[in-house]
Amino acid sequence: MLDDNSLIKNNQYIRELHPITSYLAQEDGISDVRDTGNYHTGYYRPLINITYWLDYQLWGMSAPGFRITNLILHILSCLLLFKVLVSLVNDREACFLATVLFALHPVNTESVSWITSRNNILVTFFSLSAIYFYIKAWENESTKALFFSIPCFILALLSKEFAIMILPIFFLYQRFLAKDRKNITKEALWYLLFGIILILYFILRKSVTTSLLAPSEMETIWSRVYFSPYLILMNLRLILFPYGLHSFVIDYPDTYFGREAIAGFLTCILLGLFIWRERRERLLCFSLFSFLISIVPILNIIPTSAVTLISMRWLYFPIAFFSISISRFIQRLMHLNRSLALACVGLVTLYFGAYSYLLNKDLFHDEDSFFTREVKGFNNYLYAGGLAESLLDMRNYQEAEKYFRIAIKSYPNQAKNYINYSALLIETGRMNEALLFLNKAKPLTMIHSERGEWFNNLGMLDSKQGKNEQAIRNFKKAVLFNPNEPQFWANLGGAYGSRGDYESSLIALKKGLEIAPGSLTVRKNLAVTYIRMKEYKKAIAVLEEVSPKERTEIGISDLLLKAQKAHALRQRVSEPKIGTE
Repeated sequence: MLDDNSLIKNNQYIRELHPITSYLAQEDGISDVRDTGNYHTGYYRPLINITYWLDYQLWGMSAPGFRITNLILHILSCLLLFKVLVSLVNDREACFLATVLFALHPVNTESVSWITSRNNILVTFFSLSAIYFYIKAWENESTKALFFSIPCFILALLSKEFAIMILPIFFLYQRFLAKDRKNITKEALWYLLFGIILILYFILRKSVTTSLLAPSEMETIWSRVYFSPYLILMNLRLILFPYGLHSFVIDYPDTYFGREAIAGFLTCILLGLFIWRERRERLLCFSLFSFLISIVPILNIIPTSAVTLISMRWLYFPIAFFSISISRFIQRLMHLNRSLALACVGLVTLYFGAYSYLLNKDLFHDEDSFFTREVKGFNNYLYAGGLAESLLDMRNYQEAEKYFRIAIKSYPNQAKNYINYSALLIETGRMNEALLFLNKAKPLTMIHSERGEWFNNLGMLDSKQGKNEQAIRNFKKAVLFNPNEPQFWANLGGAYGSRGDYESSLIALKKGLEIAPGSLTVRKNLAVTYIRMKEYKKAIAVLEEVSPKERTEIGISDLLLKAQKAHALRQRVSEPKIGTE
């Protein structure tokens, strides 16, 4: 779904194992090595592709398999969270209930259901591991536990940038919870050890992304700081009052003194007063300060390449630290009235579980459901192009055109919307308009896969206009830019076949079949080429591998029948006639 195609399905680092150094040199979000250096996402998460490669070895290119891995990692994170909570709160029942709430929290559905949001689960798992072993090392004076904490810290850093906040959380632990708070020298030496690792990480990160952190415009820094309380409020709303959840695309308020900005400041003031009131509750203070530290990366003080200021998946990591406060709150409530506490937690658990089920069923189930709910339900036009593409696949040209127009108007610098709209125009016979929109896309920034789609559509336009030689040239460029797309090989093979160059046609189509054995278009074009060569038996063999249910699509049944009749006729003609005496 969404980024899953570009970052997983078409990612050469997943289909084939590369040297470990090549994974460490890869910028997250750039799946084609040829795009390296052309543009930057600012994200450095090399561990993610290694886990995808392991998934591919286990499941093949099966989306449900990758999602099962996400679910397993989520369960492991929940078990680890329970262990961390017990070590801090020392109340197994309260910690268990808080862990259940974390496990079922509707906000976490995006991280678990969306394959490419795995980085949030991994950074949380390894960060909690690093913190757990750090605490054990300090309290038990265990060198062994410290050396478990260090690799967990490294793996957390290689999962997502959020892990940088582990060091401030170590500092908070020392100030609020550590039993031996006077050993400043030992504490400083431990910081130095983790600090050296952090410096090496930044050096490695800069060598790959060309920047230590995401690029920042200094002239807007105070504006971003000013609105950070507003973002704290929005994130707390998602955690404490999870309703109306979806893939948010929001920007800053229009005015500095609007109700949103004022509400943000009031929230921070109330939170500060609450912490002051509970200042003797060291565990509660540690939890809330750790939560605030953990959301610093998503306050946009240092901008990211994200199109929104809040997102459900970003909260997986902070909620883990907020769960300490939840455990303590449940513990207090249980002491006051156990029955009331269990009833309240039970109702919240029921709500979380039911809402998470509905989100997975209606929002994250597949792309069509996601695009429809986001665009039509929430007017989220970031996904208008995706909805239009789905409608185009269903041949709903009128609706598809409507949303392509919306997508282009809303995001005029996204080449993909122009490219996909040109495909609709080609299918509906509006060649001049198709060329116009392809020309509009031409100067825009495109990654290699998008440039491949651009040349493919240009080739389709040439083919429809009978310019076969130009079509072949453009299809060849398409497969050069995106060699893992079977449709491009199918089109190239079909163009060669139309020219009568059957040898080149077979080479292209067999390449497409090698990439995607289940591609109906490749099989159909391959069968057509065999029929043109009068190799009817081979055409029949290619088409018979398609299931009877799928043969009704794109005319394969008729083509199979044609090949079978031609083959039968040839056999009758070639049979020797037996004379009679």
